[in-house]
Amino acid sequence: MNCEVITGISSAVIALCALAYTVWQGKQAQRHNKLSFRPHLTSWSHRNADKGAYTVELMNNGLGPALIESFTIKVDGKVISGEGTEPIEKGLKILFPNAPYQSHQAYMDKGYSMAAKEKCTIVAIQFAESASLNKEAIEHTFNRADLIIKYKSFYEEEFTYSSEDEKSNK
Repeated sequence: MNCEVITGISSAVIALCALAYTVWQGKQAQRHNKLSFRPHLTSWSHRNADKGAYTVELMNNGLGPALIESFTIKVDGKVISGEGTEPIEKGLKILFPNAPYQSHQAYMDKGYSMAAKEKCTIVAIQFAESASLNKEAIEHTFNRADLIIKYKSFYEEEFTYSSEDEKSNK
């Protein structure tokens, strides 16, 4: 073999290795980007039982926006239907049929983009002083409800948030 053939083969091998490395590097960058922009919804409950105040907040503590696909409320395993905040209002009436309270609700409609680190108060409820509910009874009653949110990342990865799952992890 002469030098020209060896040089040609060496050049082809080096070019092929460079192409393979570039493809591998591109896949690693795409994998990194998917992980870097992944949303993660979680909730916090704030209870000031002494004052009869309870709040449930939802937060996207991931690094990317959560594109909301669906927002569902269940009480005792049954889906509560309605538009806007109506399912939350109906759910509270089912959970606390005779307790006097005031509440504020929020929901996320399909297509809403919840930014990274964004918080939303899903429900804030203030029981009247005349309500004869103890802390344990209220917390047990809240545990009958489940919030289910289906959402996607910008990379079309699908996720499901369920407050029932968070309760079982605590």
